[in-house]
Amino acid sequence: MKLPESVVLLDSLGDLQPCNTSPILVCGSHCGGNRNLAIHVKNCHVKAVFLNNAGVGKNQAGIRGLKYYEAEIVLACAVDNYSAEIGIARDTYESGIISHTNTHTKTIGIQIGDSVKEAIAKIISHRSPAQQGEDFKPFDKQEKNNKESLKKQTQIQIDGTCITVTDSITFLNASNSGDIIVCGSHGGVSAGNYAKKYHVKAVFFNDAGIGKNNAGVKSLESLNDAGILACTVDCMSAEIFNGQDVLDNGIISVCNQLAKNRNIKEKLTVKEAVKYI
Repeated sequence: MKLPESVVLLDSLGDLQPCNTSPILVCGSHCGGNRNLAIHVKNCHVKAVFLNNAGVGKNQAGIRGLKYYEAEIVLACAVDNYSAEIGIARDTYESGIISHTNTHTKTIGIQIGDSVKEAIAKIISHRSPAQQGEDFKPFDKQEKNNKESLKKQTQIQIDGTCITVTDSITFLNASNSGDIIVCGSHGGVSAGNYAKKYHVKAVFFNDAGIGKNNAGVKSLESLNDAGILACTVDCMSAEIFNGQDVLDNGIISVCNQLAKNRNIKEKLTVKEAVKYI
């Protein structure tokens, strides 16, 4: 598969770097987020981004990022989670069908129902200043601080057990080895790879509406093989990209075998499940 020169595929926004020079990003991540995340994406020289709607979910958290990209003058589209697997950028590019957009798509003629490939062709042919003509903004110290401010973690005690809460699994680091993680990420393959990379003890994800080929929970089996207890919560019970909401309100939707071995099952709350670990 040959990509247009202006396009980059990334399975996770956590892999986006300041040295990026491709203005069109097709990403397997969810389209949630906040202002700091949108600023980070813009500061990595992205002018248009395609993401997964993660089942839309509670309080429309799966598409919340659209308004933040809008404010940063980044064209943004979310694809239907049953058209493309969350966490898989190549499937987003090859099969994604747009379900939601921000208003920067209007002048280019991108519409709901377009494929990602069709939308990219419109962007490239339009060649508007918003997508192609601006000088890239340099990555300076303030922009680095914006990126670092994303990577927040909170340690919480539940009945004497320490839990690490974070909005994204990509915010972990080597110090999280052996931690019990409650995060706002989807439970797809790319997210599972981060859990394995940092050797966590257990992890709770958002199921992102489960979606095409069960992509929103696909990492659970491989995590089981790696010795990591893993569960997802229903995307309507807790907001994606909101680790605290997953802890406070998440209802278990899928468990791997290691979780089941600890008597963790569907319909338990995350706080109830943690007590079994």
